[in-house]
Amino acid sequence: MYGTLGNDIPDYDRLTGKRVVLPDGSKVSDLIAHLSIPPGKVGIITVDGNLAKAFDTLFEGNYVCMYHPIAGG
Repeated sequence: MYGTLGNDIPDYDRLTGKRVVLPDGSKVSDLIAHLSIPPGKVGIITVDGNLAKAFDTLFEGNYVCMYHPIAGG
């Protein structure tokens, strides 16, 4: 988790991340809910280095990165 996303997640380590186990068929949105992150606080999501959406299915061993919304010009 990049930016401020990891600040309120118990046991989250900025160097190693956090291992999470979810039921088969879980979506990215399920991961966000599991971590109690308000959906509006997530901007960009990648799964194994590819851009992802909240409705994408996760599989065992996926590496998920989340970035807070970014603005600028």
